[in-house]
Amino acid sequence: MTTDPKTLLRQAIVAEIDGQRFYKFLAGKATNEEAVRKLTNLAEDEVRHEDALRKMYKNLFNEEVGELTEKGIGVLSDFFAENRDKQDLNEIQYIDLAIKGELAATDFYKQGAAVAPDDDTRKIFEGMASEEHLHYELLQAEKDALAGNYYWFSFDEGAPRED
Repeated sequence: MTTDPKTLLRQAIVAEIDGQRFYKFLAGKATNEEAVRKLTNLAEDEVRHEDALRKMYKNLFNEEVGELTEKGIGVLSDFFAENRDKQDLNEIQYIDLAIKGELAATDFYKQGAAVAPDDDTRKIFEGMASEEHLHYELLQAEKDALAGNYYWFSFDEGAPRED
């Protein structure tokens, strides 16, 4: 991880943009109204994070962000770079990607807090790490709920059979 604050913030901004795109993409695929609402809320959180990071950059360096890095911080950046959004994955696979993305973001912000140039920046990074970890917890709970909807013993004959 870079310790250059400008590069660090630019990478974080790209990661938040990737998160927005990913959650909007998933909301577009979801058929359940509650899932659409939750995914839209996650996308909105990422917009708020991007705005906070851009303001932080302006306050720290007295300039606009300018050109962003090509790549964010992990799995969501790779998802779009590899055109995996063209693949037809199932809900659990998409949630797994989101979980990995949120864990990577949590780690990134924790590391950013450790190298922050001042206390205000450190506090913002710590707050972002906390929010990204909350996203992880929400997604993990959603994954658990989806997995829990399959009841082995609910079949008429006691168990599914192979034909």
